[in-house]
This record gives sequence, structure tokens and C-alpha cells, in this order.
Amino acid sequence: MKHLNPPDLEALARQLDVLKRQVLDELQGIDAQVPGGKRPSDREVHSHTDDAEVVRIDDVHFAEIEVDRARLHGIEQAQQRMACGRYGLCIDCGEEIPRDRMLAQPTAIRCAACQNSAEGPRRR
Repeated sequence: MKHLNPPDLEALARQLDVLKRQVLDELQGIDAQVPGGKRPSDREVHSHTDDAEVVRIDDVHFAEIEVDRARLHGIEQAQQRMACGRYGLCIDCGEEIPRDRMLAQPTAIRCAACQNSAEGPRRR
């Protein structure tokens, strides 16, 4: 299996930068939205269903933020590993993560075998 060469690392660094910009743009877009969706005015008739819908929209909004924050954290961690020379090494076994896996998933922290083991107990 071929591991990462300097051109691969440069391409992956650019890809991580693009992914980071996309996530930051998404977070900025989410923050620009009015939280809570459309709230009825004092003159409008509203029900508990209306209130529940506002809560549901808020929950979705906050879930989107958490997903984007987790993605951003993963990207930043990958950039830090790249800066300190640990990029592309499995955090569990220490072996090189195959080039194809890194190109497909630039934030990967485990080789496929260790990732399967890590996910094993959660699968049912």
C-alpha cells in the first residue's frame, strides 16, 4: 500500500482548507438565520402545536450547529496532525493509514481495521 507523498499532503492540506471554509460558511449561515423560526405575533392565534413547532425548529437548528462544530473540530485536528507530522497515522495502532482512505476521508484518524473495531460495540 502506498502512503502519502509530498504532493498528496499538499493536495490534502488544500482539501482540508476548503472543507474548513465550507463549514465556517455553514456556521455563519446558520447563525444568520432567525432562531426559532416564525413566531406568532400578539394578534395571531396560536396553539401548543405552534409552540411545539418552534421548539422543534430550535432543536434542528442547534443540532445543525453541533454537527458543523464537530466537523470543524475534526478538520482542525487533522490540520494539527499534519503540522506536527502525525497526519495519516492511525491513533490506535500507529500504522500508516492507506493513501486511498486519506484521500477519501482527509480527517480519518484510524485505519479501516481499527475504525471497524472502534465502531464494533456500537453496531447492532
